[in-house]
Amino acid sequence: MVSELVEGEIVKVTTKGQITLPARIRRSLNISDDSHLYVAQAGNLVVMKRVDEFTLSDITGILERLAEEKGVTGEILRVEADEQRRRTAAEKGLEA
Repeated sequence: MVSELVEGEIVKVTTKGQITLPARIRRSLNISDDSHLYVAQAGNLVVMKRVDEFTLSDITGILERLAEEKGVTGEILRVEADEQRRRTAAEKGLEA
């Protein structure tokens, strides 16, 4: 059943890690030379999605997973943001 939904082609990866998306796929998904794609690993699969198709919920989910993987918490972000504000203020001579 899934195989009926998936139409694939074999592409070669270059020494720089680049691939060429088949023209049929680019046309079908309206991907042009200035398009941006999000690339993710799902087990043994590589999954791509046009960035302009992402919702705020998609982006939030991606950022939350990355933060969790890196051990970044909301508190760490607040502390870092406060420290950056202090440094910027000091550089501009605005420190109280």
